[in-house]
Amino acid sequence: MKNLIILAIFGLFLASCGDGSRHHMSLNDKNGFDTTYNVEQKELKISGWDKPYMLFFFSTMCGACESQVPIINELIKEYGENIKVYGVMGDTKGFDSDIFVLKEKNINFPTTSVPKSVSYLSSVVGGVMGTPVTYVFDKNGRITKQFLGLYPKSAFEGEIKRLLD
Repeated sequence: MKNLIILAIFGLFLASCGDGSRHHMSLNDKNGFDTTYNVEQKELKISGWDKPYMLFFFSTMCGACESQVPIINELIKEYGENIKVYGVMGDTKGFDSDIFVLKEKNINFPTTSVPKSVSYLSSVVGGVMGTPVTYVFDKNGRITKQFLGLYPKSAFEGEIKRLLD
């Protein structure tokens, strides 16, 4: 019952945002990215992208997060035309410090650390209780898989290949 109440409140919150469209400023991409969330269908769409994508939630002091980044970079290199990755840094230290973290950890994919975007994207996936966590979405913007913790490249590849078939 409690979960239903929370879900109803969350639904009303998102419904009050008009059509669910949001712009997310990115630390390392001047254009950022835009999303549209359909509460009824539970679909988070990235504007201008109609293929699978991933949201990678991480924090700056997380060793497992740092170890996951090279794997994600390999996936981007291998599947770049068919899948995108968007980073969500949950513990912003301010713009300059966040940019430093991205450079230090070799994070090249678009990443937001804006608290409103982090909170919004976390809410859309049902809450993020630990990092790293990666959500894989199909071309329609539906979550197909959640990877909580550090995973090998093969785990992601299995899901990506399934979505691309």
